[in-house]
Amino acid sequence: MGLCKISLTLLVGIMEFALAHTFYAQNSRQDYLNARNAARAQVGVGPMTWNETVAAYAPKYADQRKGDCNLVHSDGVYGENLVKTSFSLG
Repeated sequence: MGLCKISLTLLVGIMEFALAHTFYAQNSRQDYLNARNAARAQVGVGPMTWNETVAAYAPKYADQRKGDCNLVHSDGVYGENLVKTSFSLG
């Protein structure tokens, strides 16, 4: 029984460490970019940079869609990655 408790404690500790890395990955714009750019570098894709114009465009377009939640591309100058869920995010 003692070994089981130690193994469970170790497993929970490892999971907390792994999740903490995910949670802290987006504390700032640079943290967000660092996490994505590390993954992009692993597959030979160049780094992203923060763009204030795109960052301002995104919530404005999202506000237009929040009334009906339809997954519709804006057909604007920027592309969108669209996602929909069946549970409340709020």
